[in-house]
Amino acid sequence: MPGHLRVAAAQIPNVVGDLDGNAQNILDAMRWAEGEGADVVVFPELALTGYPLADLVLRRDFVARAMDVLAELARQSGPVAAVVSTIDRIPPRRSWDTQARTAAISAAVLCDGEIRGIYHKVLLPNYETFDEARNFAPGGTPDKVWRIGGACAGVAICEDLWSGDGPPEAQAAAGAQILLVPNASPFHREKPAGRLRLVSQVARRNGTPVVYVNSVGGQDELVFDGGSLVVDAEGELLYRAGQFRTENFWVDVPLGLERPVSPRAITVHTRPKQPADPVPPPPPVEPPSDDEQVWQALVVGVRDFVRRNGASSAVLGLSGGIDAAVTAAIAAEALGPENVVGIAMPGPSSPRDELEDAERLATALGIRFETIPLRAPTSVVADELADVFAASLDERASDTLQARMRTAVLWAVCDQEGHLPLATGNKSELSIGTATLHGDMAGAFAPLKDCPKTLVYRLARLRNSRGAVIPERTLDRTPTAVADSDGGGPPPYDVLDDIVERYVERGEGIDELRAAGFDVGVVRGVLQLVDGAELKRRQTPPGVKITARAFGQDLRMPITSAWRPYNAEEAEVAPPQPAAAPDIVS
Repeated sequence: MPGHLRVAAAQIPNVVGDLDGNAQNILDAMRWAEGEGADVVVFPELALTGYPLADLVLRRDFVARAMDVLAELARQSGPVAAVVSTIDRIPPRRSWDTQARTAAISAAVLCDGEIRGIYHKVLLPNYETFDEARNFAPGGTPDKVWRIGGACAGVAICEDLWSGDGPPEAQAAAGAQILLVPNASPFHREKPAGRLRLVSQVARRNGTPVVYVNSVGGQDELVFDGGSLVVDAEGELLYRAGQFRTENFWVDVPLGLERPVSPRAITVHTRPKQPADPVPPPPPVEPPSDDEQVWQALVVGVRDFVRRNGASSAVLGLSGGIDAAVTAAIAAEALGPENVVGIAMPGPSSPRDELEDAERLATALGIRFETIPLRAPTSVVADELADVFAASLDERASDTLQARMRTAVLWAVCDQEGHLPLATGNKSELSIGTATLHGDMAGAFAPLKDCPKTLVYRLARLRNSRGAVIPERTLDRTPTAVADSDGGGPPPYDVLDDIVERYVERGEGIDELRAAGFDVGVVRGVLQLVDGAELKRRQTPPGVKITARAFGQDLRMPITSAWRPYNAEEAEVAPPQPAAAPDIVS
């Protein structure tokens, strides 16, 4: 009978470049796995170095230090095999090419004070957020297998699973009865369900159980949500770890059928098999709702970005608008309300009810609240400009001046008190360019950068369902960018967000959008605005990726481009113009 293997998994965070800190977390989990009687413990992809590394991997001193730290981890390894993902050097495939990529993403198998072998990732993604093929060399031995306990195990890394005929198939043919898979799979709304489908398909196709261990935590614009998976040889879910949290767990995994084992199999250890009766795994953790997953991703993204970049507190503008309200609520949960400062900066025409709502929000959240009126300084600058132009500023110039004055105030507070400033713009306004450049788009981090406006409203109601903090008047207030939609501005957000999602995330053009029932004139106008706003988008701060195609992270368009195929249609319709720029915290 095939028996089973006790596989421990360490769903742990890592920090890019923090080799010593990451190594300590790995060592702690190795000791924990020994105490649990595991045969093997598996860590996420690049758990030792952090992920993604981008061009840091091109630094020879960094690669050398990572290899030294791995060697020290190996010396401290015990009787439990440990699959630790890191970077390794491999010879260039062309000896004459001194510029060839020689760093590889690897999984080293450590045991009893030694490195018992290293697997190099074969398939390197080069799409969406991933640039691995740019910086890494692919491995050349997809069929490497290992004898661990009473089992033959294959080790593959993340993208290696995503081919229908890749390393898992080669390893199964070489005798693997189980697949151990380190991963660094960033979150977006469709990703968790897609991972389970993929892992189940791989297991069924090869007749091998799969242990899929994912990273957790925020790194710049990416959030890794964990949700590690264990499925049996039929693809049935045995265990699913929680999302957005560190978790160590183990499962007695029933092995696939015994097969002839490759004579090149590497022996790690051949200690006696586990007892005949495996311990049943705990019930899989049920994933939260889609909107709750987004909320948790935003909280983790803000928390890790602020703290890992040397700050402990954040400041943002509060105007009584929905975007600022949701951003403040996220920041309060991520950092603690005592570490968030909200500043209302009313201008000459700011409605009093919006200021009241901003103060109510701050009080409900328990964050510090300050009011810094901008009437006087804005008037001074406007008057000086009026002298230059020999005319008063028009409405648009006046509005953008106010927004940029608010930005100057926020940065001054940061310089004085050491906070990190949060921008409050959302994906809808960023898509069509109604956000103010160096105004509501300015800051060090933009939590809602990839959140469409309709989603922002859902997140507000989700937060209020756990205790009302966002005033109902804020939820009911007509958003600035669509306030004049009857007069030629952008369409209502439910229409706008649907068009943008189809155009940006799904790649649909005007023909598909017309077939879906959208008004051609509205579509042409929205697409024109989206394509014309790239210059603004390039100057936005980083923000949490939560959709399949985030601006900057996945969609990289030229700033200067004359490609407008939808303008070539017969009945030319003038595109709608952006509404007046909203306040910095609208």
